[in-house]
This record gives sequence, C-alpha cells and structure tokens, in this order.
Amino acid sequence: MAESGEDKKQTFTGLAARLGRLPADKRRAALETSAALAAISLRVSREFVEAVPRASKILSADDLRGWGELGRRLAMGNARTGATYFSGGVENLLKIPQEARSLVFQICTRQLILSSSIALETLEFIPEVADEVDDDELLTQILQLALEIAGRSAKHSSDFLQRTPQVARSLKTFGEQKYEVATPVIRLASMFAGRTGGMTADLWSQLPSAIDRLSAESTILLAESAAEFLEFGGSVTLHFISSGSSVLEHAPEAFTEWCAVLRKVARQGNAVLIAFVRTTPKFFKQPAAVIGSLRRILQLTAVIAETDAESALAAFRSSGTALRRVSLEQFEKWIDLGLSETADDSPKARRSYFALETRQSNAILQNTRAGLHLEDVQNILRIYIEGLTGKTVEIAALTNVPQESRIGDGKTIYLPSAVDEFKDEDKDFRLYKVLAAHGAGQIEFGTFEKDTTGLRAAFTELSALYEATADQLDAFSLAGYIEDVQTGEKSGAPVSRAKRKLPKDSDHRAVLKVFPEPRLARKIFGTMENARIDARLRSSYRGLRKDLDLMKQFLRGSRPYIFDLPIHQVPFELLFQITLCGGATDDARQFYGQVVSEIETVVEDYLKDEGGRMKDEGGRRKDEGGRRKDESDGSASSFILHPSSFPTVADSIMATSRVYNLFQNISPEQKQEAESDSEEEKGEYAYEDKESVEAVTEDQVKREERPKDAQDLRDLFSAWNSLDDEGEPDDLQGNEAWSQHEMPEQALESDDVAFAYDEWDRELNDYRVGWSRVIEKKVKQGDRNFVELARSRYRGVISSIRHQFQLMKPENMTRINRELDGEDYDLNALVEFVIDRKADGRPSENIYTKRLRKQRDVAVSILLDQSSSTARTITRNPLQPYTYPGRRIIEIEKEGLVLMSEALEAVGDVYSIYGFTSEGRRNVKFYVVKDFNEKYSAEIERR
Repeated sequence: MAESGEDKKQTFTGLAARLGRLPADKRRAALETSAALAAISLRVSREFVEAVPRASKILSADDLRGWGELGRRLAMGNARTGATYFSGGVENLLKIPQEARSLVFQICTRQLILSSSIALETLEFIPEVADEVDDDELLTQILQLALEIAGRSAKHSSDFLQRTPQVARSLKTFGEQKYEVATPVIRLASMFAGRTGGMTADLWSQLPSAIDRLSAESTILLAESAAEFLEFGGSVTLHFISSGSSVLEHAPEAFTEWCAVLRKVARQGNAVLIAFVRTTPKFFKQPAAVIGSLRRILQLTAVIAETDAESALAAFRSSGTALRRVSLEQFEKWIDLGLSETADDSPKARRSYFALETRQSNAILQNTRAGLHLEDVQNILRIYIEGLTGKTVEIAALTNVPQESRIGDGKTIYLPSAVDEFKDEDKDFRLYKVLAAHGAGQIEFGTFEKDTTGLRAAFTELSALYEATADQLDAFSLAGYIEDVQTGEKSGAPVSRAKRKLPKDSDHRAVLKVFPEPRLARKIFGTMENARIDARLRSSYRGLRKDLDLMKQFLRGSRPYIFDLPIHQVPFELLFQITLCGGATDDARQFYGQVVSEIETVVEDYLKDEGGRMKDEGGRRKDEGGRRKDESDGSASSFILHPSSFPTVADSIMATSRVYNLFQNISPEQKQEAESDSEEEKGEYAYEDKESVEAVTEDQVKREERPKDAQDLRDLFSAWNSLDDEGEPDDLQGNEAWSQHEMPEQALESDDVAFAYDEWDRELNDYRVGWSRVIEKKVKQGDRNFVELARSRYRGVISSIRHQFQLMKPENMTRINRELDGEDYDLNALVEFVIDRKADGRPSENIYTKRLRKQRDVAVSILLDQSSSTARTITRNPLQPYTYPGRRIIEIEKEGLVLMSEALEAVGDVYSIYGFTSEGRRNVKFYVVKDFNEKYSAEIERR
C-alpha cells in the first residue's frame, strides 16, 4: 500500500511538473480547473491534467477555462463521460478561428442544461460547419447567433447549427456577391433571434429553398423586406420569405406592390395577412397572361384593402378565375362595380361578391364582357344544332350550370356566355358555330355512348395494363402493351377478371378512372376527343370547313412562345398544337422535336390514316395486308372493330393511354426541379442551352411578340371536360376558407362520385355558386339480422301500416269490372247474372266493380340523417338504467326504414332510401341504400 501511494505521489508530482512548464496564465487556468475537477472526480481531474499540455498549444487561457468548465459540468452528471471528454483532446477545434472558440464552449455549456448528448454532438459538428462556411468572420457571426438562440432554447440552437451547412452552400452560389448577400441575411437572422429565439432555426431551414432560384439583388431585397415585416411576428415573416421568393422569381417588378398590399392588409390582423401571403404562390399556377397582370391586380387589391382586407384577399384569390373569363380592363370594371354596389352591404356580402361565390357576382362579371353574348344567338344556335343532329338539344351558358353538369350528358351543349376573341361580331358568331358544332359532334359521334364493345375492350386492356406488376411493366413498350404475351401473367384468378369488366351503363369516364392519375388522363382525353370530333365534322359537313379552318388559323396564330410557358404546361401545349392547330409551331418543333414526333405518331395511328383522312377501320393504321400494325392474336389491342368507317371514343381513350405514358412523369414533385433545370437566361434570345443537342447558334429565333388574350381559346374547346370541379382543398375561395376552420376536402374512394351544388344564402339573398360538395357513396353490406328482428318485433305495426297505405285512394284509379266483391254493382254483370240464373241456374258471382290503382304515379324518397348526433341514446330510464338502457337514435331510424319499406312494397309505389352525413360543406356524404330502379331484396336488407 505504501508503494502504491508513493507511485501516485510521484505521478501527481510529475503531472504538476508538466503544468509548471506552461505559460503563467495558462498554468493558473489549468491549476484552478484541475482543482475544481478534483472535487468531483480525481480520475476526471487527472485526464484533464494529462490533456492540458496538448490543449494549451491550441487554446488560450480563457478557452482552457471554458473547456474545463464544460468538462466539469459533464463530470457532474457522469464521471466517465467527463473523463472521455478530456481524453478526446481539442484537435478538432483547430478548424475554428481563435476568436470563435470561446463561443463554441459557451454554446455547448448552455446546451448541457438540456442534454449532454446534444452538447457533445454540437461540439463534434461545429468543425464541419466551419469547413462548410469557410469564412472566419461569417462563422463567428453564425456562432454568436447560435449562442443567442441557446440562451432561449438549447434544442433550437442545435437545430440552427445542423441547418447551417445548407445555408452556407446556398450563399456560395452567389460567388463574389456572397458577402453582399450574407450581410442582410445574417442581420435578418439576428433580428429573428432577438425577437423570436427558437424560430430562427425554422428561418434557417426555409432560407435555402427560398433563395436558390433568386439573383443576389433579389435575395438582398427579400431579406431586407422580411426584416421590416418582422414587426408582425415570426410566423408572418416565415410565410413572407417563402411567398416573396415566388414573387421575385416570377414577377419581380410586382414585388413592391405586393409588399404595399401586405402592409394594408396587416392593419386588420395577422390571420388575414398570413392567409394572403400563403395564397400568393398559388397565383403563379395561373396562365402566363394572368401572371403578367399581377402588378395591376395588386394595385386593384390594394384599393379594396383600404375598405376590407378580407374582401381584398377574396378578390386576389378569384382574380385568376375572373381573368380566364374576361380581360383585365373588364376585371377592373367588375372591381369598381363591386366597391360601389357593396358599399352599404355587410362585410359577408362584400367578401362573397369579390370571391365570385354568388350568382349575382358571376352575372356582373359576365356582363362586363364585351363581344357577342350567348343569349343573343342562343335560339339560332339551337336551331342550327337541331339541323345538324336531328335531335332536340338545349343550349346553356357554362356559368349558369352546376359543375357536375359540365361533363356533359348528351342532351345539353354548354357554351361560354360571351365571346369576344375577334373583336368582330361576324367572326365571333362563327366561333360560336364551331363551338356549338363541337358540342353537337359529341352527341352525334358518340362521345357519351355507353357499354360499347370498344369501351369494354378499352377498359379491359387498360385495367390489365395499369394493374400490372413491376416485372410486367419492365416488359412494356411505349405503346403500353406486353411485348411477349406468353411470358405475361395469366389473369390468375376470377376476381382479377371481374375487376377488368366494364361496369354496366358506363361511358368514357369509367374507363378514365382506371388510370393511376385520372386527372391527367382526363385532361389528355379532352384534347384527343376534340381532335376526333374536329376530324369527323370536317368529313361529315363540308360547309363547316371554312369556319373550322378560320378557328384553326386563329388558334395557331395565338399560340404563346413555347418558352413563355411553365415547363409543366409545355406537353399539353404541344398536344393542343398538333391536334387542333394544324401542327406544332416552328419553335416548339425546334426545341421539342422528339416529343412532337411521338405525339404525331399517336395521332396518326389512332385518329387518321396514312393519307391524313379518317381511318377505315377505327383507330389504327393498317399494314399492306389490311391488318392493324399492332394487332396480335389474342391481344385486346385489336378490339376496335366497329361497322362505321370512323374512329370512336374508344380510339380517343387508347390514344390517351399512349400520350399518358409520355406525360405521366410530369408530377408536382418534379415541377420545381424541372423549372429550375429549364430556367432560361434573361438575355436577348429565347433559349440558350450550351449542352443541348439541338443548341441554337447565333441565328436562333428571337422572342416574338405574340398576343396574350385574357382567355386562351383552348379553354373554350375544353370546357365540356372541365376539371374545375376537382379542385384542391386549398382552392376554396373567400374568407370562409381560412377564418372558419374549413374542413379540407377528403379524398374520393374508388366508387365515389362528387358533385358541386349551389346553395341559397339567406343573408346574401343569393345563391353561392358551387358551394357544397356532395359525395355519392355506395353503402357497404352487412347482415340481415337487424331487418329480421325488426320484422318480428313490429309484425303487427307493419300489418297496420300496410292496411292504412292500401286505404289511401290515389287520383289515378282504374275501374275493374266483374269482381267478386267491390264498392258498387257492375250493371252488365248483374244483368247476365239474372239471365244465367234463369237459364241454367249457374250464374257467375263476379257482379261488382272495384277501383284499383293499376298505374301508380307516386314516388317516395326517404332521406336518413346519419350524422354523429344519431349515435346518442334516448328513451333511457335513469332510475332503471340496466332494465331500460335506452336505444340509439340511428337504430330507431333504421327500424322506421324497415316499416316504411314493407308498407311501400305492399302498395307497389317506387321508392328510394338514402342517407347523409357531413363534415363541413366540402364533405357532404350521400349514401345510396336503395335507388328507385332497385328492387327490395336480400341485398338491400344487408345494406
């Protein structure tokens, strides 16, 4: 024991001698720290003393104290952790400038209050931050910010440092202007830290994506403007940075007006301010012509904000919809009329007007539009269409019908309420004729036909294609068919085959639902079907060709320059040019030659023969033997065999499948990346891509000044296939979308169908257009036990109700003669009775008349409330809760349905049973238990 104590004494003596060789200030710091550590753990103190000689070469005396203090606090929690900390040394701090090292220890010391693991992770991670920042002054400023944040939240300071490398990489992209950009960014972060503390980490997380696509000047402007909006709170500023980045990217000239509108809106609270800021990025999904009007739209919005900020928000949200229907000047007139006519109205009425929610607002907007109005030519067009189709067809305005009707039912043609494309009444009328002829063509040429052989085969083939496994998809060609049928899986199971059978009474819409992205397929199908109808009209009505050619010429001349469009709109523009404009424009063909060639091949294969005329065999080119090129034995690809010599709607669907394969890679997630990849230089020429195979030389085409109409004529042709009724939840317009906690729209299930309905508002004294979204759902089946129990329990009641129903005498009664009993004598039968009795003594006793309802004209529809309130229990006896526990309201309602069904079945009236429940106006669920044309059966009972 004596020897062991002597060894320790010598060891400590040696360590003390080593400390004696340090400079005086460092020696003093080391001795003071080692003494403090020895009070906690001799082992930790020894590790510290052993590491001090190496550490003193890197750290100053003050840094030694900071290093030791951090280790002391670690040792207080766990001596082993403290010893490991000192034995690890400080070599990793060599990358950190000397003036910033003290900040590192201070940050970690503050984080230690929350978690020792976070503090140690930060100590190890900061050298990586230093490598990424690669600037001593900037690193020091960032660490000072982290220290300030750590004073409020240790966790947020760690998050802040974790996100710093990405910010540093973004700043490096500005090259020589890095310091000019970093200064306002750091200043903004410093103000953020002083005001909000931990939210600075959120700012740091959001900043890279906000500035990646901006120039240095725009980034500086964004940071300085965001600092001004910090007075409204950190949340507002974060939204401002995200949305302001979109404004500076798409319309930098409007940024000043945008900020001015926000300041006016902010006077009425942060809620409406945040809603306005969040709405801004969605504005840039509008057509280029609408985006180009942003500056003027903001000026008009500012005028409204002087009166009511929420009305200004509503007007800004609805501006895109309005400008697709009218010109900017007419939009201004609509704003002025709204301000004057709603000056004395309630705020709700004013907001509904500017949100385009009411019929009156929509009517005023349409009345501001110049040109030829539908009501002036409606009768002429109706007679014209009846002459073409030989059928009675109604003509209606698009804006006056519910959204669910726009798809078309083959009985009504929907046209724009006004046309002013040519500024000439005669040409505008010819446009109306073409649009009406297209609508008539859909009726005449089978757009809405149901259950045809072609549709069934298309459904089967596309179901097999899009339900295939990944291994099968690897064998698919661009045409969408398995190259080797023998290696493809068989149908495998009867269930699989059943899924591929077209539902009864279905049209093209049922087939389009087979696609993985039905919205994309529907958009493509609308253009392909328009092309088919156009070709059929040209073939069937030669007198219409001049008008069709005029429209084609106008459409082609009004096409935008291909690089003026957002990248996600380019494929659809190419498709429209090829199908309805007589071919792709020169600039489109020059830069997207391969895509143009693919689309032209699809159109040629499915809609035209090799000579450009309509096909002979409905959909596909033939080879020399008269057989389709892609026809193979046993393949569903050869299904389009119909007696007519023209393609059908099924051909349009198959063409849609081909084009869909080209377009399906364009998704919202890839949109931003694609835009950044294709972002053009703001130079003299339209496109400058040095790496492009088809790079343009100095004789490349300069940007042409093309007319930008308020409404693309393409929208008029596609209105029948409108997607407006499938809008996203965020597209809800008006104040109600944010201030009343509106429930978001729920996704539709496979068999669901959604409808939009106008709703009467008593306060507005007007209808809200498309206000409620009703989802029709099929009821799942259960068992019949409930129905059987209700029948046995209420057998007497059912019999009584049946009798009462049978006693009700309807208006349409039929007198039945020669009945065994009845209300009156049948005179003829009575005379015969007397004669027969005297003649042979065997007269017929059927001598009465009875009034029976042989033809009933009453239909009954029962609507059941299935809301959550019906789960409550009633008829419960509080004094005898176990003997009389009560019953749920929904059970009593269901028993009532059983009684009514039995009674109605007895009298033979047709009836239906529906149920409803709702989760907000956008999720009204309508359940079909029994429809009018269904018989009361065991299947209905199970529902």
